[in-house]
Amino acid sequence: MGVIATDRGYDPIALATATEKVVVDGNRRKYVQLGRSLRFYGGTTSATEVGCNLRCKFCFSDKPVWKPKQTGAFYTPEEVFNGLVKNARKYGHTTISASASEGTLGRQHLYELLDLVDESEFVYILETNGMTLGDDPEFASTLARFKNLHVRVSIKGCNEDEFHRLTGARKSAYELPFKAMSHLIDAKVSCNACVSVSFSDEEGKREVQRKLSNIHVGILKSLELERIKLFPKVRKRLAAEGLVANRGVSCAGT
Repeated sequence: MGVIATDRGYDPIALATATEKVVVDGNRRKYVQLGRSLRFYGGTTSATEVGCNLRCKFCFSDKPVWKPKQTGAFYTPEEVFNGLVKNARKYGHTTISASASEGTLGRQHLYELLDLVDESEFVYILETNGMTLGDDPEFASTLARFKNLHVRVSIKGCNEDEFHRLTGARKSAYELPFKAMSHLIDAKVSCNACVSVSFSDEEGKREVQRKLSNIHVGILKSLELERIKLFPKVRKRLAAEGLVANRGVSCAGT
């Protein structure tokens, strides 16, 4: 990705590379836990990954994102798969995933995990901000060989200014999740987009929907408009940054 001299902010691709040195060791990756039940997708089992290449000011994840060196332990793909499956079968879930960080870090680990998923009855939801997938078209092509995979691309904000304000990353990186969607669709990988709209106005929502429909009109059929939950630490961080969420955003108790 080219660097623009006036494009202030960190580079998410460079941060991904730096973070992998902390949270990836061969085919092992850091996790906090390997299987808990969540309400998403009608009920799912998710592991908690460590390490992200964005620093979203509304992020709920806390230590897995902000303190990866001091957080979690390394696990093999088999250990992660077994932890996910144990909980999923106990509660009758058909989907499994990892969340709270960036799902594309540690490709060897991810590919080996997806190989195990392909031999099972489960569908794996790959949660990603789309940075690395947008930067490397071959990544999507490799993912196309996995049959039990769905990729959920989370877009932070409705335009590049909002993206920069919410994440601190350089504005030019805002294009990467849109490129990720294009790469995934071209590779025929099951996917959908999700847009964080807690700080967006109605015109912003229309703007991002137009941008997505220009990639493929079918994206809008499965588009999610996501609103944050104001956990106490999130509320404190937003206040320090002078960011105010729209009405309708739910607050978590202290």
